[in-house]
Amino acid sequence: MRLFYFFITAICVALILLWPPGSLFLPKIQLDGEFDDWKGRAFYHHAGDFKAGPFKNRKLKAISWGTNENERLLYFMVELRKPVEEGCSYLCRLNLDLNDNGSYHDAVDKFAQILYEPAYDIGNVLVELYSSKGELLSTYAGAWGEGAMVGGSRFEFSIPMADLHLYPAQHLRFYFSTLVLPGDRIPREGDIQWKPFPVVVRSRIRITFLALCWLAGSFILYRHRIWLFYYIWSAVGFTFLFILLFRGSLLEYRIEQLTGLALHYLMRYFDIISFVFDKAPGTMLLFVKADESWTTLDIDIESSGLLEIGVFLGLILFYPAYRLSQKVLYALVGVLALLSFNMVRLMIIVALIYNFGRNFNFLAHTLFGRIIFFIFMALTYWYLMTRPTLVKVKEMVENA
Repeated sequence: MRLFYFFITAICVALILLWPPGSLFLPKIQLDGEFDDWKGRAFYHHAGDFKAGPFKNRKLKAISWGTNENERLLYFMVELRKPVEEGCSYLCRLNLDLNDNGSYHDAVDKFAQILYEPAYDIGNVLVELYSSKGELLSTYAGAWGEGAMVGGSRFEFSIPMADLHLYPAQHLRFYFSTLVLPGDRIPREGDIQWKPFPVVVRSRIRITFLALCWLAGSFILYRHRIWLFYYIWSAVGFTFLFILLFRGSLLEYRIEQLTGLALHYLMRYFDIISFVFDKAPGTMLLFVKADESWTTLDIDIESSGLLEIGVFLGLILFYPAYRLSQKVLYALVGVLALLSFNMVRLMIIVALIYNFGRNFNFLAHTLFGRIIFFIFMALTYWYLMTRPTLVKVKEMVENA
């Protein structure tokens, strides 16, 4: 028995330490004037012919945005339609609606002026952050752009969330504009709604220590047949470890990417315009018909169903009344059911935001989406746990 316990412990430790990190899928954004790390990230670009007509002098071509793990920084990249020559400069503005109400002139709102000056081999970028009243708040600078030798048309920068007084998962809206040419902006009309939520990844050593404590408690309670406390300790501990291990991992990003891709193709049947990105897992850029503007739908560990799956697996796998074969069967059926129900929830959320506007975002997620998913989860638990348990108790009472 001791050898069995040692074997299980060794497997758990190896699994945690060798669990594939998210960096294998999603490289970090670095402010270095190189732009390979932006490939596949969330972006918006102007489509169409700009060689003639009223848009022929416009300079803004595309923008991209994102965050890094364990960093409270908002990253942006701007691409221009025409390169800036050596010795010349380009000035644009990032407008930020930080209370997400459609107005860019409230006291909490801010804007950043970005000056891009390409030299021969590097591009210097100066970012000045202002309040909505024009008061200078912060300044950031670095060699974050292309030099004239290699193109002179792209630059990147970041702004700390602390300087914006922005907390993770808080909705904001933004758009870029050129100061010297009215109407030169991205998006061409409206703005982009975004909920930046940098992933927080915990230390593998800390997770391993917690896992060893959890295993020790589970073994002791199981060996002494203290079933109620064994079930509570094991199920709750498994759920926490599941979330800690999946958060920011390769598997989480893959599942979020597949969920976003499936949702994207499903919504095409309803003529809802959306875009997904290779290196922005779970991020969907959605055109909102009611507002004639854009919002990002972020499918994270909760919206992808992984959080609920972790809770469900903890309750099923450590339920003392089930045999091993029952646990495996019910776990597979339950996971497939929860993934399907979660897709229905996401489709309803997208449909509500699309038809009622971005101001309906909170209600669509928090109220309607969660109530619908809660009903589906209750049905899943009823058929896979509560009902079989009641049948078994009834048989025991009748045979007593």
